[in-house]
Amino acid sequence: MVGDGYSFVPGESPHPHAWSDEAVGAVGMLLRGLHDAAATFTPPADAAWQRNWLRDLGGDDIVIGHCDPGPWNIVGEHGRPDAFIDWEFAGPVDRLWELAETVWLNAQLVDDDVADMQGLPGPLTRARHARAIVDGYGLPRAARDDLVDRLADVAIHSARHEAVAAGVTVDSTAAIADNGYPVLWGITWRARSASWIARNRKMIRRVLLE
Repeated sequence: MVGDGYSFVPGESPHPHAWSDEAVGAVGMLLRGLHDAAATFTPPADAAWQRNWLRDLGGDDIVIGHCDPGPWNIVGEHGRPDAFIDWEFAGPVDRLWELAETVWLNAQLVDDDVADMQGLPGPLTRARHARAIVDGYGLPRAARDDLVDRLADVAIHSARHEAVAAGVTVDSTAAIADNGYPVLWGITWRARSASWIARNRKMIRRVLLE
């Protein structure tokens, strides 16, 4: 045990590759376990949280979440998602917004040529991965339409955050930030994800509701 409530978790992330068909549903279970465990936690009245774009979206069902639930922040052994890492953005967040971001990033609902570059499965398989995550989370069928509608929104909000955080203006020319972060690509793949989700919304909705 390290510190108060922290421990070392062995393992690795599959990023940038896909979770396996057998493991991907456990991503939803992991997030649900976090939300359920945090439901008994009452933050101090003077608690201060690091600014986070997902938290800024607000919502009606606030829980304590991770707020950066991409596959790069989920590790485990034997290809399993066992634990979240990198908790610097943790704090209050709307439950469905965090689930939407988790589905988008871990089912890798990205544009098709981006998927090809990363060796990801085809659109239908990725939609089924989204379904597996939602099933693992235990989201009721009645809430799934709302979730589908949020998927493209969460991608475009993320793209906006990338642009704002990097200070992109009409005068910007650098594709790569001084720290080596690929700003242009970070904005681009997120915006293209939103477009892909919008174009494939009917298919995603059918798979999540079938």
